[in-house]
Amino acid sequence: MKKIFIVALYCFSLYACTKEVDSISYTQSLLSNKTWFLDSTIKENTTKSFIGKSTYFIQFSNTGKTIDSDGITGNYTIEESNKSLSIFIEGTTQNGSPAKYNYLIEQIGSDQLIVSFQIDGIKTKKIFSTTH
Repeated sequence: MKKIFIVALYCFSLYACTKEVDSISYTQSLLSNKTWFLDSTIKENTTKSFIGKSTYFIQFSNTGKTIDSDGITGNYTIEESNKSLSIFIEGTTQNGSPAKYNYLIEQIGSDQLIVSFQIDGIKTKKIFSTTH
């Protein structure tokens, strides 16, 4: 009986001390304080590669600010809906026009980000990489 109590106490303490990381915070930690360079786009089974070329980039801070190579600055949020994560960007162009974007995060890791969006039913996927 004493062994069962010890095993039960051990299991309880093991699971009680485990901290669950929420997906939004974890995603923001992977995304922020890096420069993400566009490697390629995929649209209607057509892939355009930008590897080795001076191309689009975007930066996300850990304070919710963003800036990209087009000069768009603003704020971003990461939101979860139906177990999917999205990046919402509300920015302003260099001439003061509003710029709003919504990207579905398909995959994120420490050095690769894949997002997608749809316009008029056509899905476009963007693949980014970073060197930290």
